[in-house]
Amino acid sequence: MHRIELATAAGPRSALVWDIAPAGAPWLHFAHATGMHSGLYARLLAPLADHFHIVASDSRGHGHSPGGPVGDHVRWDDVAADLVAVTDAVAPAAPWLLAGHSMGGAVSLLAAAAHSDRVAGLVLVDPPFVPFAIARAAGDAIVANPMADQAAKRRADFPDVATARAAYAGRGVFRSWSDADLDAYLADGLRPTADGVTLACAPAWEAATFRGVSHGIEAALAALDRPFALIAGETGSTVPPAEFAIFAAHPRCRSAERLAGTTHFVPLERGDAVRAAILAVAG
Repeated sequence: MHRIELATAAGPRSALVWDIAPAGAPWLHFAHATGMHSGLYARLLAPLADHFHIVASDSRGHGHSPGGPVGDHVRWDDVAADLVAVTDAVAPAAPWLLAGHSMGGAVSLLAAAAHSDRVAGLVLVDPPFVPFAIARAAGDAIVANPMADQAAKRRADFPDVATARAAYAGRGVFRSWSDADLDAYLADGLRPTADGVTLACAPAWEAATFRGVSHGIEAALAALDRPFALIAGETGSTVPPAEFAIFAAHPRCRSAERLAGTTHFVPLERGDAVRAAILAVAG
């Protein structure tokens, strides 16, 4: 595994790459959750490196990828276009298997619906979206998002990594995380400053990204003509039961599972199931 810096049509992007697979192996892109980064999923992806050429990129304003000025919201359609720009910069002629967690799953679906000629299949891990009926009623209006409000209030600066670690361990979204996963998050989720460390994904960026959650997932799913698998958490999932059933009934759905004992952070808790789904969709 090594990190590369890419010049893409959407601007500079940073990515982790696993390139030990043999020539002719399929290409896999993995997209991360809001507020997270590619390094968090290295433990998940490393066992797949013999089977795929793997790229896991940092979305704009996350991890090692620059964000620039941030407005009120970051459109997930734009993040999906960024994803396609990354794959174009790496292997423009290859069909890609797109997998992603949370926002990463949702933007992978948006990318696949818009660029089906570039996509071989999808694995969606607890993708978040505005429930379909609410999205239809809202149109283009931004729906109130408590996650965005919470993210905007996050503490950004710490005197050192140890203090940040103590603030997160066993609390909030980190409650179910292993020590190894928390350390992986901190490694690329913090940047050094003159006074200590600061969040790589600034609270304003995280909040704006949450506010940009797509209203177009229902339409993208209807347009999807590639095989896919859906994995959802049991507790705190972002896939409501009604929408889960719609995904599961799709003619191109290979499998839809809600895994017992998991939360929204399924890739950290059941990496084996996520890897199995990726291998199954790849065929």
